This record gives sequence, structure tokens and C-alpha cells, in this order.
Amino acid sequence: MIYPKWCIIIPAPKSGAKTNQEGENEKMRTKAVALAAIIVALASLATAAMSIQTSAVKPGTDFRGPHYNLNLIGKKNIGSGGFNNPDRHTIFVPLNGDTTIRMTLGTEFAVIDGNGLDGECSFQMPSGEGTRFKVYLVSLGKPMDGSSINYPDNWIWDPLTSTWYYELGTVTVKGHNKQPQWTDVTDTFWVGFYNGTSLIWEGWIWQTPIELFEETGYFWLLNGADKLLQVRFYRA
Repeated sequence: MIYPKWCIIIPAPKSGAKTNQEGENEKMRTKAVALAAIIVALASLATAAMSIQTSAVKPGTDFRGPHYNLNLIGKKNIGSGGFNNPDRHTIFVPLNGDTTIRMTLGTEFAVIDGNGLDGECSFQMPSGEGTRFKVYLVSLGKPMDGSSINYPDNWIWDPLTSTWYYELGTVTVKGHNKQPQWTDVTDTFWVGFYNGTSLIWEGWIWQTPIELFEETGYFWLLNGADKLLQVRFYRA
């Protein structure tokens, strides 16, 4: 006879060797051992399933909790229509070419101008003291070549010309190749403000003093795009 792997075979007692009470006790012990074996097997299956689920996430990323998705959709052209619905989560950008995504500050996430095929579009982010996000970016859709993003790493006030200048930072977005590769772009939202060489203020762009932000601003200069670039904002 073939027994399941978790069964434990206990030899039957010889005739007359045990009382009825002893026989009942033996049956109870057999059931308890079998039940314990089943519980261990189920626990092993649950652990394996959890391992498979978490192994698909790139180490260092944390996708737990509510988040906001912004989809940057690469297009060669789009039809007519309105693209300024603040409830939308999509912005159309050139599949080939550059576009500037201007990011403003407000009370909530909102797409202000969803058409970036004319070279510029805009997106609003929540702001205020203590506001902070973890931000991840991934290339999805058909495999493409990826893209790059320039952003203002520092703003510098020149007292001689009474003009703000910026220094650009760059982040590279890997193309979609077999499995999506997430990039942590949180640090692109850390900005320094200088008067000449003297630091005025530095910190997360969402916490920038409003007067300082209105004089400078924040943007992404997107150099080319894949079919779909997804940006995720998680509260930190």
C-alpha cells in the first residue's frame, strides 16, 4: 500500500496487549500527529508562496500602502480633445524627442496639462511641511531603448544679473527588457538653493518655502520616452 508522505504508520498492537482505554489513547495520539504534519505542510506552502511573491520586487523598493500612479505615454501623435482633466493619471509625451514636464505644488496630485507633444506639460504635487514621498519609475509596455531625465539639482541666485540659474542632474531610465526594472528616483526631488555659493535652503521639493518655489520651480526634461513610463508616489 502507498501512503501519503505526511502519514505516520504506527504498528497495530498485538491482540490482548492493550486495554480499550489504551487503544483510544493511541488513536488520539495518531490523529494529533497527523494533524500536526498537515499544519506543517500548509505552513511550508504558504512560506513558499510568499517567497515567490516578494522575490519579484527589486530589493530596496517598498510597494506597500496607497500610492499615486502617473503614466507617461509615448505617442507620435494624438487626436483632438481636452487633456487638462485634473483627475486623469496620464500625460502624453513624444515617443521620440524632448518635452518638459513642469511640476507645481498644491494640495493634491493633479494633471494640469496632459499634452506634452507640443513640448511642455504640467503636473501638480501635494506640498507642505512634513510632506514627503518615495518615488519609483519603470518602463513598461513593449521593449524600447529607455530614456533619460534631466532635473534641477540646484538653483543658484546670481546677484550680479539678478537671475536664477540651475544645475542639472540626470537619471537614466532602463528600457523594458523581459522583466520591468524599477528605478528609485526619490533623490531627484531633493533640491538646493544658493545665493552665489551660500546655501539658502535645501530639502525635498514638496517642502520648499512657497516664495522660494515661485521664484524658481521644478521640472523634468524628458529625453525620449518608451511606450509607457510609470511613476509611483508613496507617502514616506
